[in-house]
Amino acid sequence: MFHRTIGFVLCITWLVAAAGCSSGQDKWEKMRPQVFKTQGVVRMDGQPLPGAIVAFSSIEGNYSGTAVTDDSGKYQLTTFEDYDGVIAGEFQVSVEKNDWVEYGPEKGTDSTGGAYRRPIKKVPLTPAKYRDFEKSELTATVTPEGPNTFDFDIQSDAK
Repeated sequence: MFHRTIGFVLCITWLVAAAGCSSGQDKWEKMRPQVFKTQGVVRMDGQPLPGAIVAFSSIEGNYSGTAVTDDSGKYQLTTFEDYDGVIAGEFQVSVEKNDWVEYGPEKGTDSTGGAYRRPIKKVPLTPAKYRDFEKSELTATVTPEGPNTFDFDIQSDAK
């Protein structure tokens, strides 16, 4: 009898827990605005630009989406979940690609006597114009109807 009671209690507990988790969304997910798949290709001087960060910033300032271009320059934006897209609306767009280079001695001691490894510094590979939302002149309007495909051709000599 005791084992049957324990089994019954565990079964009821499991059913209650399962019913509480059945929605698949927490309260934060329910509050999210709808997003729409958004993708495209980034080229610099006519060639695909791999490893660039593409950022869409809402003109209204509500939400933004980001992506990193693949080897062929393609990107798919993410706002909340991987590759989910962005909200509908008007966006300013930035494109930034950097390299990281080591400089200075490989090992050393800093001013406090602590050891350090060779520092690195960021070397921008895209012009400053495209790294700034307001200066880039790159824009996109995402709609619920789509298709929300935006290709950007940037120039390495842009000022």
